[in-house]
Amino acid sequence: MIVAGADAAARRAGIDRRRFLQSASGMALTLGVLNLAACAGDGDSGGGAASPRRSSSTSRPQRSTTTAGSYEVPDPTDTQACETALGGTEFIFDVHTHHVMPDRPWRQNAPRIADMVLGLVPDGCAEADPLLCLDRAAYLHDMFLASDTTMALLSDVPNSGPDDAPMPFDDALGTQSLAESLTTGGASRVLVHNVIAPNFGPLAGRLDDMAARASTGNVAAFKVYTAWGPDGQGFALDDPAIGLPVVEQARSLGVKVMCGHKGLPLLEFDRRYNGPRDLVALAAAYPDMDFVVYHGAFEIQTTEGPYDPGDADSGISSLVKALDDHGVAPNSNLWAEVGTTWRETMNDPDQAAHALGKLLKHVGEDRVMWGTDGIWYGSPQPQIMAFRAFQIDEAVAAEHGYPMLTPEVKAKVFGLNAAALFGIEPDATRCALDADGLDAARGELREMVARGAMPDPWQPRGPLTRRELLGTLTRSRAAGVGWTPW
Repeated sequence: MIVAGADAAARRAGIDRRRFLQSASGMALTLGVLNLAACAGDGDSGGGAASPRRSSSTSRPQRSTTTAGSYEVPDPTDTQACETALGGTEFIFDVHTHHVMPDRPWRQNAPRIADMVLGLVPDGCAEADPLLCLDRAAYLHDMFLASDTTMALLSDVPNSGPDDAPMPFDDALGTQSLAESLTTGGASRVLVHNVIAPNFGPLAGRLDDMAARASTGNVAAFKVYTAWGPDGQGFALDDPAIGLPVVEQARSLGVKVMCGHKGLPLLEFDRRYNGPRDLVALAAAYPDMDFVVYHGAFEIQTTEGPYDPGDADSGISSLVKALDDHGVAPNSNLWAEVGTTWRETMNDPDQAAHALGKLLKHVGEDRVMWGTDGIWYGSPQPQIMAFRAFQIDEAVAAEHGYPMLTPEVKAKVFGLNAAALFGIEPDATRCALDADGLDAARGELREMVARGAMPDPWQPRGPLTRRELLGTLTRSRAAGVGWTPW
């Protein structure tokens, strides 16, 4: 359906199908097809959002009232309406981003991690070393030139220390410094995580490392992968012997934001410690600190639906149950981010509505934060555009107590909530970044694309042929990571 619609619309526009699909109109077409695939159409198979035919009201949003969620998109033949509907000027703070340093020793020292990262290299990468498509230059391009992202928090993958880390802390500071050198307004565009692995090696050494990193003044938050450990053995962050000393050290150092990867099992994760219970318990025990559940505890293997306390052993429902069990109220000191969660559910509007609805209701609409796991999937722009268009059905929201995705709520999720957590003043930051080199470069790119001088860089990166798709799926399964063809 997408191919047929794109062919017809591309012919009318006088461009090829691939170019059309890379445009806002192509995105609107795709989102409209997702509505129909979820039985979310308006019953008119010829004039709905997925149809390339011009309707009587080409810019009227097409909306579902039959499923939990849907995308409000104009007729894809109305180019200006599509650009308006899927564009925006929000303050977007992506709190979950990645890149790698290809020339560091982790490739030799941690072959299992290297396999995982190689499985995330986009098809079509023309570099002799595929990891160059995930390096610092690719990061700055994909995050800040090829998307509407304003700020980002740079993280790392599971590792046992600097020699196994694709993104060592000192190199993360290098990326932060380079981004700042391209900013003429004096505002920082990249914040940095420090990933701690207290179950590798002597704990005292890890605590010393935390102190050394914090002394730089550049640690926005500490992060742990509690399901990752030597011999497949994870740990709980509220374990008095391993986890609590880390929390106490962070608190004493004044870095009172602790983040934990929860859900989305990777590599040989110890599933016993991959749930959010420990972070929620810590939020109850340490009211002067903030705890962030990365991925919102989402798991690809779990289909997200309405919360059922009798069936809440995995996924986002496990987070909701932990909140209830420990009496942690919405909008308190427990936060959730949606990196990969949104990307993996946005092609299923029902799941997306319940995933977002549960987080917004139980974690709180002031505590859900935008994350994309970029640049594993290329530019996050398609995720941004889809979120702008997404709505939770009013009847479903009323039935389950979900907040509606108003522009105000979306603005909070996109960046205002994270700004509050990390002490960023959004208006002042946006003003300071208005004249920076990255924004100027983005403007030049858009002008060149508009006059046909170069291909559109604001496109989803990924397989473009059946052969590339099969290759991507094969590598992703071998690497132990999920992948959605988007």
